[in-house]
Amino acid sequence: MLRKLSLSILLPACMLTLYLVLVAGEYLYESDLVRDQLAERQINQIQQQLLRMRQVVESAQAIQDVDRIEQEVVLAAIDMNVMVYILMDANSRIRFANHTVWRDSNAMHVIDGYDIAIHHAVVQSTQPQVILNQERLTIQAYYPVDSRYPGGIELIYLESDLAPLIAEASTELQQRFLRVWGLGALLLIAFTLILYYLLIRPFKSLSRAAKQIGSADFKVSIPWSSTEVLSLQASLQQVHDRLCSAVKQLNDSELRWLFAVEGSRNGIWDWDLRTGEVFLSDRWKEMVGYRPDELDGVFQTWEARLHPEDKQAVLDSLDNYISGKAKSFESVHRLMHRDGHYVWVLDRGMLVDWDHLGRPTRMLGLHVDVSASERHHAAISEIVKHSTSGHRMLPDAFMKQLTQFLSEPSILHSWSALFSVEVELLGLHPSLAPQELERLYAQLGARLSSYFGEDVVVAHVQLGRFSLLAKTMSLDVASAGRKALALAAELRQLASRPFQNADNHLTLNANVGICLIDSFDTLEADEVMRRADLAMQQAKSLEQAGCAFYSGELEEELSQSDTLHKELALAIAENQITIMFQPVMDSSGNIISAEALSRWHLPNGKFVPVTEFIGLAERHGLIASLDLHVARRVCQSLQQLQQQGLEIPRISINVSSLSFCQAEFVEQLIAIVHRANIASHRIGIELNELALNGGELFIRDRMNKLIEAGITITLDNFGSGSASLSYLMKYPISEVKLDMQCTAIIADSLCWPQALIQAAQPFKVRVVAKGIESVQQQQMFAALGCMHYQGYGMSRALSLSDFKRLIYPRPLLRSV
Repeated sequence: MLRKLSLSILLPACMLTLYLVLVAGEYLYESDLVRDQLAERQINQIQQQLLRMRQVVESAQAIQDVDRIEQEVVLAAIDMNVMVYILMDANSRIRFANHTVWRDSNAMHVIDGYDIAIHHAVVQSTQPQVILNQERLTIQAYYPVDSRYPGGIELIYLESDLAPLIAEASTELQQRFLRVWGLGALLLIAFTLILYYLLIRPFKSLSRAAKQIGSADFKVSIPWSSTEVLSLQASLQQVHDRLCSAVKQLNDSELRWLFAVEGSRNGIWDWDLRTGEVFLSDRWKEMVGYRPDELDGVFQTWEARLHPEDKQAVLDSLDNYISGKAKSFESVHRLMHRDGHYVWVLDRGMLVDWDHLGRPTRMLGLHVDVSASERHHAAISEIVKHSTSGHRMLPDAFMKQLTQFLSEPSILHSWSALFSVEVELLGLHPSLAPQELERLYAQLGARLSSYFGEDVVVAHVQLGRFSLLAKTMSLDVASAGRKALALAAELRQLASRPFQNADNHLTLNANVGICLIDSFDTLEADEVMRRADLAMQQAKSLEQAGCAFYSGELEEELSQSDTLHKELALAIAENQITIMFQPVMDSSGNIISAEALSRWHLPNGKFVPVTEFIGLAERHGLIASLDLHVARRVCQSLQQLQQQGLEIPRISINVSSLSFCQAEFVEQLIAIVHRANIASHRIGIELNELALNGGELFIRDRMNKLIEAGITITLDNFGSGSASLSYLMKYPISEVKLDMQCTAIIADSLCWPQALIQAAQPFKVRVVAKGIESVQQQQMFAALGCMHYQGYGMSRALSLSDFKRLIYPRPLLRSV
């Protein structure tokens, strides 16, 4: 409530309150002071009177003149303020008193204020005692008298009343303060009026004016006031002027950045159609290789950098939009970089301002760099072909929209596109609960839906799978393909922006398959979806960089992939995977361990490269079965050799990061080792750094289970990631194998291999150099402190029988 009070009320009220407090305090102080002065003056008079009385009593007792004492007592009783005036002997018997009825009485019985203890103390000390009684408002005096004979007077007791004197003084004080208060109140009122006109009234004017700052009604005029108020008036005027200027700039900025918010926050341009001036953002200039302070802000800066093959089509598209022939401006074209090459950009723009005649005067737009998708432009010109496939169910709502769109007749020969998007978490996040995954993908769906306009329909068809239908791309397939690639690049950028989950930053990767749709085609909805999904599967390959178009060749590749997938599953089930063993040796040539390697030969004798069938197993969910199959075969081999009495060094099995993060994989691996009843520490696993990117508690728990089961852990490709040393500190790793890049560069530079070897040594782990192909490479690693080696320079990968002969060579037969 006090926050809403006006200063014109609050300030006088505070001043009045302060004045009353000061006056009341002064009155109370003066009242106490007057009381103390009256008491002090009365005490002095009583002391003088009693001193004289003592002299009279002592001299009268000496000559036995009782009448003289009587006269003095009567004379003292004339004072109206004297309440009690008595003379007592040692037994407190009153010998003389101002009231005759008290004579010969005991003072304790008739005098209320009398205290016999004080009586005796005063007589013994011969020192008079005067007491101010605040409760009774009286002065009590005990005055000793020198008694010359037994039974004589030894004490004079007097009690004087202060109440009348204090009442009289208080009345005078009140009258004086009433006069002072009245005069002070008049002065206070005068001061308040002056303060109102000099301060409060100008503040009210400034307050009213402040509410109108920035508007045409703003006006502030104070004819005269204090210097501070006039200075505030001038400052308020300056604020108004600056605000008017800032409002205009803000309106320009809001329009300028509006489209950036709707877009992908890439390069921004702002074109004034009347003057030809163009605002180019720092990011726009950076895309074409320039610094923020370079490039002129004119239309020709952009026009001159258009690729000659794209220029006319882009300018025609821009002119059609400005003239109202097209509803939007969107183009994918090339701009010349400062270095001379061209970059592909998605250019979007919209009109934001018109003059009084309705003519456009201002246009905003953005550039999205889509150069990373340039390799796909060769696929744009391919005609979408028909193929048959089984029906795949989709959510009813999206299926209905897609079916309706495909069945609608088109007046123009236009192209559209269907995007199949699969997103996956980068790194391992096994601790993410299913409901958290649902929430994560729901957030991504909301992000996509809010980003694209009504022309793009977004649907979350499965967990981690999205479909987008872009209804209008272009009139020709080349332009439609470029726009589809640009939109796919935006999709991948949107998905890659991190999400926050508790204390973790989650990053997604998106693979996008594109199926271009000709308006003259009569494809069914499930066929279009199948083609987009097929392109999405192709986008997962490394050469596609996460984005691929559907083409007829994909059908044949899909058929081959399906066949190979089935043959791989059969090979795992029927033990057709060959297990090879490549030794790890020390500097003396002793075999300290070996790595189990998988090899696959088709029934026709064709060899399938390791990277190909491992990637196939990972894409089709066979990798865990393959890793467990290899572990089972290795354990069987070790069990056989152990039964033959042969002691084989530790065998390490490569475990994929996808297998390691799967539920129950570690438990299944441990069960296989236990069933084989192999001696402790004869089995190990090799993990790459990708397998350790998940939650620390999850990884540590799995590793501890392996260590307890006697399975050692090797970190493969040590130095290929950014957190290698932290893994050695956090996890129970007993061995590291240097990244193959170390061997490739050691002849030219020792810095990187030496740094890795020296960094691993404090952790007491064995360091193995891989890919050793010559004695010189071995010697160079030995000079750096690495004493264990693996590679063709030491031994190739061997079959089990060859590996056994390498460890236990047969004695040479001698001829007799």
